[in-house]
Amino acid sequence: MRSADPTALFSLARLRAGGLALSAALTLALAACGGGGGSDSSSGGGGGSGGGVTASNVVPLVVDSGPPGVSSRIANLPYATVTVCPPGSSSNCRTIDHVLVDTGSTGLRLLASALGTPGNFPLQANTAGAPYAECATFISGYTWGSVRTADVTLGGLTASALPIQVIADPAYPTVPAACSATGSSQNNVADLGANGILGISQFVQDCGAACVNSPIAAAYYACTSGASCTPATAPLTQQITHPIAMMATDNNGSMIQFPAVSASGQVTVAGSLVLGIGTRSNNAVGSAVAYGLDRNTGYLSSAYNGRTYSRTAFDSGSNFYFFSDTSIPRCTGSSSSFYCPASTLTLSAAISGTNGVNGTVSFRIANASQMFTSSNSTAVLPDVGGTIGSTTGFLWGLPFYYGRSVFTAVIDRSTPLGNGPYVAF
Repeated sequence: MRSADPTALFSLARLRAGGLALSAALTLALAACGGGGGSDSSSGGGGGSGGGVTASNVVPLVVDSGPPGVSSRIANLPYATVTVCPPGSSSNCRTIDHVLVDTGSTGLRLLASALGTPGNFPLQANTAGAPYAECATFISGYTWGSVRTADVTLGGLTASALPIQVIADPAYPTVPAACSATGSSQNNVADLGANGILGISQFVQDCGAACVNSPIAAAYYACTSGASCTPATAPLTQQITHPIAMMATDNNGSMIQFPAVSASGQVTVAGSLVLGIGTRSNNAVGSAVAYGLDRNTGYLSSAYNGRTYSRTAFDSGSNFYFFSDTSIPRCTGSSSSFYCPASTLTLSAAISGTNGVNGTVSFRIANASQMFTSSNSTAVLPDVGGTIGSTTGFLWGLPFYYGRSVFTAVIDRSTPLGNGPYVAF
């Protein structure tokens, strides 16, 4: 789901489980996180927010109530910890917790408030010397900020001199009108629900050839000052880039793994982000089946309840199931974007990959209002679904990942299940 691709508006759909108002505009998951953020570190090697690293290609994940300062309820957000350093340096490094892991977007995006001193990280600039900034648009809104470079460490592996977005970089305070018109601002921890986004989709760059060939409104900008930025082309090497794809090893994709969780919800759950597919014993594909993804949009299709959803995505950055079904009763009041059946429903959808592989996936939809009456500390809420108003979109959000190992293969990278792009489980 390239954020600058007008045909691919999905990924990172968020519903707030406190105010219960559906937010349909960014590619993230749910609710706001608080301050949390970075800590100074003199070396790489970022662990995760929960559990322990068991190999250099493993990043611990945690679903919890978010970093300190949360102003509204968090649910079903998978967080990791990332370490960034200025390229080639072991000084001025930052280890940043509660970075949202999102299979629906590409590249690392960190809040300037978590990064500390953005000026320690070099700006990317065009051939005329004008620094780049980017507007990244998602289902839940937009992020605006500079494009800088950093050495990015996940677990024990490092990608060197990687272009990243610094969200709300104070050096570029003016958001272009074309960017702000795309939705609500996600430029602080309260709105973003995290200290950043770790996008690990099937794409290597977040925009690709479209932004190389011509300027696109609400995408990349060249800035002559913090208040003067105009749409610009951006070469692939300077676009926001998939960190795992740029590792020296284990760079053909990733696996997200969580244990099964209680149907009634639980306070937290720990999982793992494992770099690579079939590159080590800890990311073996086993009996997983690969479903091919469209090379341009990243979608596959689902058939459910007599309707075909051509824009289907398996998206760890979306915090619930999102699909349209008028036969399921809606909740009332401020939570009316959620489904509230009288009793838990067991449903199924037929999945069709672009590689001709078909399968059936079962899922459950519970009464969202009843789930949300649990303690606000209950961050793990399976079996909750809602609508984003699309009749062609079906998002298999984080609840799908509970109790599964889900692989996302990078485009054109070789794996034991064939070349990417695909999702496998």
